[in-house]
Amino acid sequence: MENLIISYAVKASLAMILLYGLYALCFRNDTFNKAKRFYLLFIVLFSLVYPFCKLNIATADNIAIYEAILPQIEVTDNLPVANDQTFALGMNNLLLLILISGIIVLFVRLIIKLLLIIKLRLINYSQTSLNYTVISLDKTITPFSFFNWIFIPINGFKQEDVDVMMAHEEEHADQFHSFDILLSELFCILFWWNPIAWLLKREIKINLEYLADKGVLEKGIEAKKYQYLLLQVIKPSATIQIVNNFNVSQLKKRITMINKKRTSGILSFKYLLALPIIALMLIGNAQNTFSQQKEKVEIASLTENPTTSEDQLPPFVMVEQMPQFAGGESAMMQYIGTNLKYPESAAKENIEGRVVLRFVVTKTGDIKDVSVIRGLDSRCDEEAMRVVRAMPKWTPGKQGGKDVDVYYTLPILYKLQKETTKTTN
Repeated sequence: MENLIISYAVKASLAMILLYGLYALCFRNDTFNKAKRFYLLFIVLFSLVYPFCKLNIATADNIAIYEAILPQIEVTDNLPVANDQTFALGMNNLLLLILISGIIVLFVRLIIKLLLIIKLRLINYSQTSLNYTVISLDKTITPFSFFNWIFIPINGFKQEDVDVMMAHEEEHADQFHSFDILLSELFCILFWWNPIAWLLKREIKINLEYLADKGVLEKGIEAKKYQYLLLQVIKPSATIQIVNNFNVSQLKKRITMINKKRTSGILSFKYLLALPIIALMLIGNAQNTFSQQKEKVEIASLTENPTTSEDQLPPFVMVEQMPQFAGGESAMMQYIGTNLKYPESAAKENIEGRVVLRFVVTKTGDIKDVSVIRGLDSRCDEEAMRVVRAMPKWTPGKQGGKDVDVYYTLPILYKLQKETTKTTN
């Protein structure tokens, strides 16, 4: 489970880095705000699904291989240990605990903010206007919107200023900007440890303000008057971070964008630069799959080809649901590390090295066809095979809803302790 989470996080981060890097270099400063909105949302959604975009490339038509390579086991001559497995598993569990704790804390914070919005909605006077519910606020709170709820501070402002603020928040509501905000918040919660996720969240928010500002100006409101109003209502400490604020902390950027000359339309084609990057990432996933499958076919060629039945599925690197040892991978590593013994005669002869086994977890969960792919010494080889053959039943793997046979490769390192080597010398 830990390995799957790490693999997912690495691939999602790769997608974020590459696509956000392109945005920062080529797109951030143009005036194609609608295109930027969809590109930023695409980064979020593509990063979430990219780790699952695996293309299987068959390299042999007559070898059906479902195989997983297990972590290496290290066995010493005194006490069988699992190559610092206890420490490694402890660190993995600690990192996983920190990751989940961060997600829980930030998710609870999001819920509290949503409840605060609901509270403001309930305790303040509201009225329905067209497709919006307008909630009147005290002046100390900056105007904002949440879907079709528009919160406006009416006390202390001229009616014409209130109308401008309403126009701004109506743009947010009409363009469903709250969806983008919530999606970026949830994305940031999931990847709270990744600074790119926070940068994406910031860019999404400021770009939505660009879009709302543009919509207000297109309604005929004078640009200079609008900018003065932005300065007048700025209260960074009186905002709710998950909503569409009338102003954001990057006020200078908004004013710059308002006064910026419109980018030439022909430059919109630069957004096509994202296509080769996306294609390369997908090909990279396919190449990774190809390399793994090629390695497994080479491993299989070192032993007798398994007998295949007519109804056997085409080659896959992994099945949809891998077999499961009772208690998980850590329990399996502990079982092997506890039961595997260093042959005494081999230790006296200073025999060290790696044994690589391959075995099958059958569709019934039994262990069969235990074989040595890479041998060390007959005594070490036999001891390793003995322990693997004695494994309890597994939960079988599944492909297409059917139980299938799955190959596993297990490296075992026999290593003498230093004091033993000195004694025998």
